Amino acid sequence: MGEIAYAVLTKPGGRRINEDSVMASEIPGGLAVAVADGLGAHGGGREASAAAVGQVWGCCGKGRLATTEEMRRMVSQADRAVRAVQTPESPGMSTLVFLVTERDRAVWAHVGDSRLYHFRNGQMIFHTLDHSVPQTAVYMGMITEDQIRFHPDRSRILRALGSDSFEPDVDETRISDSGFHAFLLCTDGFWEYVTEDEMEKTLYGSRDPEQWLWAMERYLKQKVPEDHDNYTAAAVFISQ
Repeated sequence: MGEIAYAVLTKPGGRRINEDSVMASEIPGGLAVAVADGLGAHGGGREASAAAVGQVWGCCGKGRLATTEEMRRMVSQADRAVRAVQTPESPGMSTLVFLVTERDRAVWAHVGDSRLYHFRNGQMIFHTLDHSVPQTAVYMGMITEDQIRFHPDRSRILRALGSDSFEPDVDETRISDSGFHAFLLCTDGFWEYVTEDEMEKTLYGSRDPEQWLWAMERYLKQKVPEDHDNYTAAAVFISQ
């Protein structure tokens, strides 16, 4: 793997408590990044997201190669960790998006509507598809992809850790080719206010992941209402 750099950003937004969690750290042979959004409407969202991120980080620290099957196993363990902190009074749940880069490859998993974006040489080539009611409406041809933002059912999540349905989507790609790869992992409180065009525009002028996050946050702050949600993002640059 080539030269790698990363940065994270997490803010409470217009809320009193930040129920998001984020982790980014080097591991044997690569990098692990995780972002989780606690579903606070159910109570205990902060504890749920922290449990999810803590669990996948503990798994990565053991140095096993992150195959797609290994990623599914780690998500299952994260689900159990979330269930372990649930109580009848505080049955919190959490989304999760999780990236591991090792050698010449990147592999990721996600549950819910926290997203991963992949950019190659400054252009977006992929992003994960939400496990949500609006995304289902896109599949059915009822709305366009752009209409997911601010849809009246935006908060209706179909899969989450700590719920009856937590099956992750898992994928991988080679990053051994020459060129520049960037990954952005973020909660809906972030991507809802930063469009894909704005992600590309700010990426072009950024010397490092931290500057990219700051530049995108400026767009977000120009649009958010006073009581806006927590927002969290992690950025990774890989130059071959």
